[in-house]
Amino acid sequence: MWAISLAILPIFLLLVLGNLLRRNGFPGGEFWHHADRVTYWVLFPALLLHSTTTAPFSEDIVDTFAVALLSALAATALISLLCIRVFKLSGPLGGSVFQGATRHNTFIAVAVAEYLYGAHGLLLATVAISLLVPVTNLLCVTVLVWFQGATSTISLKRRLIQEIFRNPLLLAIVLGVSLNLTGVGPLPVLHDLTGILSKAALPFALLCVGAGLRIKTIHTGALYVTIATLCKMIIFPIVITGIALLTGIDGIAAMVLVIYGVVPTASSGYALAKLLGGDAEVMAGIITVQTLISIVTIPLALSLAAGYFLP
Repeated sequence: MWAISLAILPIFLLLVLGNLLRRNGFPGGEFWHHADRVTYWVLFPALLLHSTTTAPFSEDIVDTFAVALLSALAATALISLLCIRVFKLSGPLGGSVFQGATRHNTFIAVAVAEYLYGAHGLLLATVAISLLVPVTNLLCVTVLVWFQGATSTISLKRRLIQEIFRNPLLLAIVLGVSLNLTGVGPLPVLHDLTGILSKAALPFALLCVGAGLRIKTIHTGALYVTIATLCKMIIFPIVITGIALLTGIDGIAAMVLVIYGVVPTASSGYALAKLLGGDAEVMAGIITVQTLISIVTIPLALSLAAGYFLP
């Protein structure tokens, strides 16, 4: 465990550094808000486009990743919806719990995969992103709009179309995968440009994730935070690991699946909760609690998985 903990410690130190910088007012003003926007609209789409253009979309890997990741996503989605119904949560609360149970912090997942397993880990993480990001976004937007019910002034179909066509991550994935599968491959100049931008994406994104943590929200809605955290950080990784064992996948591919199983929920869920009528304060609490827990659970889970999946 200590070897993996030390290996990924710089990733979590970036989160801590980002939080300390924001709490101490550096560099001040609206910097972190704008930094989030640069990461979301420029840097991470560049990373995704650069990676998906050359990612190994072999049939075996895609099939196995799809079964494992989407089965885990379906399980956590259904269980979280059941809990929302059993505990009779309001629409805004239910939307935040659902996001906390089903979304995944792509920034942390990609950073860990690349840091531990280099270029091959990054490419496999890109395959996972291509499968998870579109489905997860569609699910979360659908549930959030559905929970608004009669209070929503925009139809579900219209909102989904809006979210799809203005989501830079989805657009980058679609373009990269299209270039990859059609045989066109990397485009001159554009591929080099996105390669340069992608080098800044992960460290900048991790600083922003750390800056976005709100320690004061830890005590907000203990029941709701618990439901989302149990679904995301216990049910999700159990299903993924079980399917990895059943399919016989091993090596770095299995480890990348485990990484996606144990990362916390996405920090972008906070902005989506505010935009689509979720409870933003509860969402902030879920994000903060899961991210802090993951500092311990990620190295622990990866150490246990490495003993089985890696030679």
